Amino acid sequence: MLCRNAYLYTLERESYVVDVREKLLAYGWQEEQVLDCALGTNPLGTPPAAREAYRAAAGEDISRYPDPWADELKEDLARFWAEAGITPSDIVVGPGSMGVLERLNKMLLFPGAKVLGYVPQFSEYVSDARAQGAIYYGLPLSGEKLEFDLDAFLQRLTPDVALVYLDNPNNPTGQLLDLSILRSILERARDFSVPVIVDEAYGDFVPRECSAIFLSTSFSNLVVVRSFSKGLGLAGLRVGYAVLRGELRSLYSRVDLPFSLSRAACRAARAALTDSAFLEKSRAQVAAAKAALLGALTRLKPAQTYPTTPILALTAPKPEVDLRDAFLRQGVIVESGADFPGLTKATVRLRVPRDLEKLLQRLKAVETSLAASG
Repeated sequence: MLCRNAYLYTLERESYVVDVREKLLAYGWQEEQVLDCALGTNPLGTPPAAREAYRAAAGEDISRYPDPWADELKEDLARFWAEAGITPSDIVVGPGSMGVLERLNKMLLFPGAKVLGYVPQFSEYVSDARAQGAIYYGLPLSGEKLEFDLDAFLQRLTPDVALVYLDNPNNPTGQLLDLSILRSILERARDFSVPVIVDEAYGDFVPRECSAIFLSTSFSNLVVVRSFSKGLGLAGLRVGYAVLRGELRSLYSRVDLPFSLSRAACRAARAALTDSAFLEKSRAQVAAAKAALLGALTRLKPAQTYPTTPILALTAPKPEVDLRDAFLRQGVIVESGADFPGLTKATVRLRVPRDLEKLLQRLKAVETSLAASG
């Protein structure tokens, strides 16, 4: 074996990023006809100010390295979160929220480390934790609506846990844990000196006061990770950041790398932060589209979800149904529940698209096909 990390040879990486183009062609759908409701981007696209800032920066000398630590972006982020008591020294940046999570895993995990989460949740994080040799335990969300059970979670949060990982809003259901729930988890974790990562990749789709960043000054064991890829519409530029303080911030500097973000990406991110109207419009349109979508359902069962997050989980009435395939037959790309820990192929994650009417027509066809199959 060329690699001494023997566990990597048996590791099966879970990912919901799957190429379905051949299946769509087999079902008679050309690319221009397909409705993409898969990856969790903003249905409205990118803030105009961010596009302009990116174009302006793209004309600069690219033979120069960017700012090694993106200090101007961190200063803008500190102003954005000033009411939470955040300073630039509390912020780190990286290539998307996943790039930040990878560094956190490198910092906090080791072979045999126990990671406590809840399932379903972001499968790419779970795979990366396992690639570090960690052992992941996920508390299943309960009932038909897939709801979070705080008491059951606290019972599993024991001194042998090395790290707690919570995506909030949840991916794939889009549901949101209240800050009171997070506070209870943080208090118990603090008793055992356990760090807690709250992954708020979809956080810009919910009111800012819902962010765990407002708990940062009270809990030194808290790390909040956020992304510019979702609500702020910069998925192609890979910009993410985290808020962490004290000991954890000091340790992070030992695993961080300079020059993570290009100058153009930083300029676009800084501009996106100033466009509050874009976020308000995004939340309003997502809420209207999601309400219409939920109201149109006749057979598929939705999990618990928050009104303004653009994703939701839908489950077929029969467990043997391959629900993603049923959507692909109607020219709609969705993510299969089988690619998320704790779910099966009978569930899909669907992202609200820009063209809602087209989705509602094809959703009706999906449900009709399920009814016809018995």
